[in-house]
Amino acid sequence: MTHLKECTQCGTCCEKGGPALHHQDLPLIEKGSLSVEDLITIRKGELVHYPATNTIKPAKTEFLKIKGTKGSWACTFYNKTSRKCTRYDNRPLSCGALKCWDTEESLKLAGKNLVSRLDVVKENDPMREQLIAHELLFPLPDLEALSRPSKKRVKKLEQICNKEIAHRIKAVGEFHLSVAQEVFYFGRPIFGLLAPLGFIVKEAGTGIKLRFR
Repeated sequence: MTHLKECTQCGTCCEKGGPALHHQDLPLIEKGSLSVEDLITIRKGELVHYPATNTIKPAKTEFLKIKGTKGSWACTFYNKTSRKCTRYDNRPLSCGALKCWDTEESLKLAGKNLVSRLDVVKENDPMREQLIAHELLFPLPDLEALSRPSKKRVKKLEQICNKEIAHRIKAVGEFHLSVAQEVFYFGRPIFGLLAPLGFIVKEAGTGIKLRFR
């Protein structure tokens, strides 16, 4: 006998993180169901989880996903009390494909036709030039290669992080960006990506001091 399975609304999928967006999801942004403040940018090279291989590897390409909430990756649209999605009727493609009892459909979708910032920020938007400039000035370091960095390498990373912080502060002031908008347009600060790798980050004036373990 075949036993049919269906979602029991346990919330585990939603609490593990918001979905990545695919090109089929662009109408959700265009019609205003999703705003840039609902999204977070994962830059090329960030360490991410690949579900097909269950490994942590650098992202092969940039993509956007629904941001987390309350200091976690839990989808911002997930209501933990009711265990329901508050945007169910306008949920992204991968949410509809995700079935924890049968992952074949979602695994086929993973990593394909992902949305980037330049798919969303149009040519007449002044922030397009800003995010392109930031990407050229502050490409991500090889995060996989930072397991045992030299003191010289740590110092160089500290300089890069502080230059990036200054760049962000200037852009935030000039374009009146909220924190959510900043993280969308520029991704998470480089120092924030270093902290989980064993780097100790301390505030120092308008910048940071960096050391490894």
